[in-house]
Amino acid sequence: MVVKTRPGAREIVAVYSIEEISMELVVKLSLNHPLTPVVVDCGKRIGVSNALWRQWMLQLTTFLSFQNGTILDGLTLWKRNVDKRFEGVEECMICFSIIHGTNYSLPTIGCKTCKKKFHPACLYKWFSTSGKSTCPLCRNTF
Repeated sequence: MVVKTRPGAREIVAVYSIEEISMELVVKLSLNHPLTPVVVDCGKRIGVSNALWRQWMLQLTTFLSFQNGTILDGLTLWKRNVDKRFEGVEECMICFSIIHGTNYSLPTIGCKTCKKKFHPACLYKWFSTSGKSTCPLCRNTF
């Protein structure tokens, strides 16, 4: 995780990178901080559903505004949430990536035989180019 501040701006941008793709979280401070609550905003979200992202933003806003948490502790909490989300996620065996490069999805469709998961877009391309409906790894019928 990389944390950046912009000169003259009252905001902190945290960037979490996985492979070559990154997501951002923006914490905006008011001019009279800490008298008014901070605003937590989504800079760029990948590989996480809207509902889960909203839950993380609410958790972070509550932590920073009402539980007297420091910004560093709040960003650490967010990083732990993201780490847990991607922990144990295996890469797609077609494109060899955890997050799809075009639609930023995770491998979700699994083979019933070998249990490996693939990105839906990668499987579609595999099925359409190979002319078969078999698993790219174990070659059993999908």
